[in-house]
Amino acid sequence: METLLEFALVGFVAQLVDGALGMGFGVISAAVLLAQGVPPPLVSATVNAAKLPTGAMSAASHIMHRNVDWAIVRRIAISGALGGLAGAFLLISLKGDLLMLLIGLYLLLVGLLVMRRAIRGTVPAHAGKRRLSLIGGAAGLIEGIGGSWGPIATTGLLSAGVPPRQAIGSSNIAEFMVSFTVFAMLIATFHSGIWGEGSDWRGLLSAVGGLIMGGLPAALFGGYLARRLPRRPLSFAVGALAFSIGLWRLYTLI
Repeated sequence: METLLEFALVGFVAQLVDGALGMGFGVISAAVLLAQGVPPPLVSATVNAAKLPTGAMSAASHIMHRNVDWAIVRRIAISGALGGLAGAFLLISLKGDLLMLLIGLYLLLVGLLVMRRAIRGTVPAHAGKRRLSLIGGAAGLIEGIGGSWGPIATTGLLSAGVPPRQAIGSSNIAEFMVSFTVFAMLIATFHSGIWGEGSDWRGLLSAVGGLIMGGLPAALFGGYLARRLPRRPLSFAVGALAFSIGLWRLYTLI
């Protein structure tokens, strides 16, 4: 029960941040699981499993508060699902130090860009279809590998000029679709024996249950917060979070 409650607290905080800022649930949850020595494939499967009910609740909240651009959702969800499948396949045998280095540098640069634009109040031109597909594909790849869709998708949409609440809401809905694809693929390959030793998913039921139990109530407030928070502070908060995550990822590689 103690583990269940601990993960419920993690899930509540992570989902509250994710719903309001468009990122955080996967990063925070995965960091806790990795710190406990859980194999990367199980981390991705656990995080994506927990994202299904919490993501559905968060998506409903954003739809209710009209934070969604469906044209963006369609574009990044399709490319994100394809990227997620590729990421999940790579995860089985990937040596991730180089990838984590590139992700960390990317997040540092994009975080600085978003914060700079928030301070100056500048808005770039809206992203074209090709750029949206690239953002979705890159975010899906990272989602498949480590369950971290938001730092790539949300910051990418913001840096391309999508208004904050549309970027956050559209990213949340697409994330649910991509998480379902990644989780289904990981479960389908679980019995193949290529996940490695120590891949007993039964030991993580408390983690999944706790993340869901804490994440569901927090997901109710995400759409409201994303709609009500002012544009520039919200943009700055997303950029600062992306920068902090990138800095932490680089630090862990030292």
